[in-house]
Amino acid sequence: MKTPRKHILVVESNDNSVEMLQMYLGHAKYRVTAANTCGKCLQLARIERVDLYLLGDGCEDGDAFELCRKIRLLDSNTPIIICSANASRADRRQAMSAGAQAYLAKPCEVEELRLTIRRLIAGTLARGVDAGAD
Repeated sequence: MKTPRKHILVVESNDNSVEMLQMYLGHAKYRVTAANTCGKCLQLARIERVDLYLLGDGCEDGDAFELCRKIRLLDSNTPIIICSANASRADRRQAMSAGAQAYLAKPCEVEELRLTIRRLIAGTLARGVDAGAD
């Protein structure tokens, strides 16, 4: 029996970034669903089983930190990665306090993203650990 692919919900407003992530993560044997708004993400989170959320910044209807907090109200266990163009320590802390397990600065290295996803899905990166920390 074939093992079902893990499902990643990507929230990103940039279409080129979405295409790149879908191509890369799809080749890495993940099932990828994309949402270009926070509202669409929350709608999908209510009806789909998700193994990991990958939140980008820049959605016109909200930011990744607020979206992370809203996801946590619906789902307290599924891992969340926030990828942001801002790499400040304050943003990293805000991501962790919002409920994310990892914070990666854009542009993130493909290998770092792959390893972080694999660890989180496998449950080996504890909640609140900043994968992008110095």
